[in-house]
Amino acid sequence: MRAGFAQFLSFSQDAIDNKAFLAKGKLQMPVLALGGEATFAPMIGEVIRCVANNVEVVTIPDCGHWITEEQPAATTKLVVDFLHRRSRVG
Repeated sequence: MRAGFAQFLSFSQDAIDNKAFLAKGKLQMPVLALGGEATFAPMIGEVIRCVANNVEVVTIPDCGHWITEEQPAATTKLVVDFLHRRSRVG
């Protein structure tokens, strides 16, 4: 349990680090934002656009919070397709 909860110990430092990174400007590279239909999908784009300018938002159907576990094939296809499209840009 200690290992499982240890991630929460870094939240205060994460907030400090994130503010410092954002002060340098938003991310300019393409970012793929994935959200499960039953949970965060409606808001994932808004959240990620706070820190990145070039955001592609995808809702994964029949999915909740754990997208890679609940929809591994769909998630893998989305990521591979995104990377493949981006490798041709430039």
